[in-house]
Amino acid sequence: MAAPYVTGADILQHVAGSGAASTDAEDIAWADVVAAAIEGAIASRLDDGAYTPTSSQEAQLVAAALQDGAALYVARKAPNGIVSFGPDGDIARLGSAQLRACEPILYRISPGIG
Repeated sequence: MAAPYVTGADILQHVAGSGAASTDAEDIAWADVVAAAIEGAIASRLDDGAYTPTSSQEAQLVAAALQDGAALYVARKAPNGIVSFGPDGDIARLGSAQLRACEPILYRISPGIG
């Protein structure tokens, strides 16, 4: 099992892109909190080890966890949450699930009640 799927350092580097990751203590602390939240959500969705992803599913979860971690990390600077606008300028979406990218992969491993 991939452990962890994402770390705070991974998130900081992903958000920075090809630039240098932030070394600010508050940014590092927030990235660590976000990584722990994503890891905890994945563990919960996998019923704390009752379900085991295949190696290809683990690879998918690593990438998806990074995407979800980055989205949650940058959400702290969006005072109104994540907002998407339609082509006419109307709000199309406010907020999103914490595991937006991970959920399709996790559902194949453990369908749950959804």
